[in-house]
Amino acid sequence: MKYLSLIIFVVLLAATWNMIHRDPSISFETHAGIQEKLAQLIQQTVLAKRPQATEIRIQKIWTEPQSEDRVKAHFIYSFEEPDSEGKKITNQITAEGFLEKQADDGSGLDRWNLSKVQTTNDAVTFEDGLFVTPGEEPATESPVTTPAPSETR
Repeated sequence: MKYLSLIIFVVLLAATWNMIHRDPSISFETHAGIQEKLAQLIQQTVLAKRPQATEIRIQKIWTEPQSEDRVKAHFIYSFEEPDSEGKKITNQITAEGFLEKQADDGSGLDRWNLSKVQTTNDAVTFEDGLFVTPGEEPATESPVTTPAPSETR
């Protein structure tokens, strides 16, 4: 029984070693290329949809493989734009997209197609705050009076 448990342990150890040290289905260079192109696409899209946008920043961007032919990309970016009064507003957007590998076109390069993008969080930050304090404006409505309860015996 001692030898059987030792053999099972060695087999499981070898299997997990091979699983961890195998080559990834999508290379590191592919992930880096996807992230770089995605950052460029985000900047171009923001400028196309919001021409007044400035200070476009890609704060985080990372990809994770879903399968050999599908990658999920997560990204957070922000930009500033003036509001109607000329004050700066910072928009921060969190989104994720799915990329699917396209068939080889003979060039020998991996081609990925961004098939779906959805935002998961939009945040707007105003640079100049507005102070709101109670009691500055007089009340326009008349106060509501409640009649005193009558005594019944």
